[in-house]
Amino acid sequence: MAQGLVRVKRAQPRPRGRLDGLIGRLAIRIRACSEALGDPVSSYLHVGTGAPRLMIDEARLKQLSGSARSRNQLMKVVEELSQEIQLDYAYFASVKGAPVVPGGSLKGNVRARLELSLAPGEGCIRSCLIRASRGPLEPPPPGGHGWRHFRVWSEALGFAREPACDYTEGQGEVCLLCDLFGTAGLQGLVAFGDLVGERVQLKPIDLSTGERLLVAPPNSAFSGPATFANLRPWELGLLLYGMGLRDSRLGRPVLFGKMKYRRPPGYVFGVVRYEVDQLELAPFSQPLEVEGLSVRPGSRAEGKTLDGLIHALVGAARAKLDGELLDVDEVSRLEQLRA
Repeated sequence: MAQGLVRVKRAQPRPRGRLDGLIGRLAIRIRACSEALGDPVSSYLHVGTGAPRLMIDEARLKQLSGSARSRNQLMKVVEELSQEIQLDYAYFASVKGAPVVPGGSLKGNVRARLELSLAPGEGCIRSCLIRASRGPLEPPPPGGHGWRHFRVWSEALGFAREPACDYTEGQGEVCLLCDLFGTAGLQGLVAFGDLVGERVQLKPIDLSTGERLLVAPPNSAFSGPATFANLRPWELGLLLYGMGLRDSRLGRPVLFGKMKYRRPPGYVFGVVRYEVDQLELAPFSQPLEVEGLSVRPGSRAEGKTLDGLIHALVGAARAKLDGELLDVDEVSRLEQLRA
């Protein structure tokens, strides 16, 4: 493991008040993996809201509340009813009744993967860890909090680095990923919209732990936009890399959601693939040119053309970050820990 404090490489963020570079949108999809499609596992997906969902007998509520004639009687009713409240199935995130994968969850997932995929080069590293402390330097013991996460991403977590960027504190410089994704006091150049379920039928499941969840079954797909502004070609390639894309518009399996490290008996959670259906440049964007391929402002790339473009963009990111960009197969590593 690396020793000592690794310096975070920071620079002035690029101006937000003018358009300069690649500007456009990606039409993306996230799909829960399924062995029927050749994936390593069949995975359920749960994207919760964080709010508990309670269940109570409404007839019983009306009966007891209607009998209360004083404050003391009402308090007794409340106490009695509190013993009968049960946890219902935990909500799946939704908008207007349709299940969604929130844009904030997607942005956090892609950013975290990139944070954990960057390695030090020449004594410094291009990314802070925006949600993490500077330790621990030693992995938690098996069964301890975060032990699987640490072992999957050990190359990026085995050393201490300088504190996270905070543009509100008069810190005039930020790391590469804070410039791209934003930080306190600084708007990001990359944004994800909510991905809406494509005819997704949520399924209630009861876990042996007592948890009750509404989940999207294997092969469920959610689609929507991601936008970018003022990027260089290699930075667009880095964004695609963070989605698990390498050689084509279909990414490899990656982990997603707070359930991703858990394996309750009979279930796999949080193994998904990102897909890109389309890359479109705004009319006021600079042209995209990489390895002899090009997309003109106001036009789009799809199909086989998009496959080649993604391969070239990811290649440009790898070349720019030569020796600093890890290629971690997180799903395989996690499965090895469970073996």
